[in-house]
Amino acid sequence: MELDEAEEAEIVAATVTDLVDAITARAEGSDGSGKPVFSTVSPTWWVGDRTFGGMVVAQALHAAFQTVAPGLEVHSLHGYFLRPTAAGARSLHVVDPIRDGRSFSTRTVTSTVEGKETFRMTCSFHAPEKGDEYQLAVAHDIPAPEDVEGFEPPFEAPFPFDVRELGHTEQRGDGTFLSTRRCWFRTREPLPDDPAIHACVRAYYSDMTGAAFRPLSLGSFGTHTDASLDHAVWFHRPWRADSWSIFDLQALVNAGGRATIRATMHGEDGTLHLSMAQELLIRELDEPLVFEPPPWLDRAMAKRGTATGGEGNDGTA
Repeated sequence: MELDEAEEAEIVAATVTDLVDAITARAEGSDGSGKPVFSTVSPTWWVGDRTFGGMVVAQALHAAFQTVAPGLEVHSLHGYFLRPTAAGARSLHVVDPIRDGRSFSTRTVTSTVEGKETFRMTCSFHAPEKGDEYQLAVAHDIPAPEDVEGFEPPFEAPFPFDVRELGHTEQRGDGTFLSTRRCWFRTREPLPDDPAIHACVRAYYSDMTGAAFRPLSLGSFGTHTDASLDHAVWFHRPWRADSWSIFDLQALVNAGGRATIRATMHGEDGTLHLSMAQELLIRELDEPLVFEPPPWLDRAMAKRGTATGGEGNDGTA
């Protein structure tokens, strides 16, 4: 399917600058109890009318960053998706400064759209310090990013990223997979040197799980209600999101209509800089959804010789 000039222009407009602008939380004063309030506006890059959950997390995290002392680094966040955020919606983020200690600061962020709570997150920041160094190594059979084919710009979702898919590992004799999705990723263009932006972009991408949480239906979309319930991220080290990272996901369990997944991010030099865990709702639909893929996705998949599919919106955020 060929794109006309208007469609091409709309795709190309979704740049790294637009990503940073969408993540950036802007001060709006304080609420009735004196807590700082920030606002963001969600982009409309994704298929459907809901904002991608990773964007919701990144926006709330950026609001929290602006309330802690300079030099502190985020080391963990735990959030719950409560309601979907409409594409293009303006969100307000109220930051509660729970505690400021000598080494740690803790914040709770409550995000709302039109007065309804959509996301709630607790995050913690730590002053840098030295300590023992130990980590699990990256898988030995991961090819370098330059050896993996990627979509040619601008045909990749979300558009500000260069993503190189490796797929899942081979299914083992007991029916399980060691990894259900592996991909290299980085932003297509350099990001500002602000460490908060790099942390927020990494948090954004940590929700790019695809269908990795559904091992029995890998690569299929529209067959289930896929809705993120909660999301946890641990930031082990500072890392630039405009340099390559390998995102390796493992589905742990599907039970009770829910899925639990975990993942790691290693840099190209093997540095383990982030890990995440997430629980999702996965109800099989009686009638599979039928959706018209956007022109960029249809063309990208045709170019790769694969079936149309892609990562969609989180069902609740």
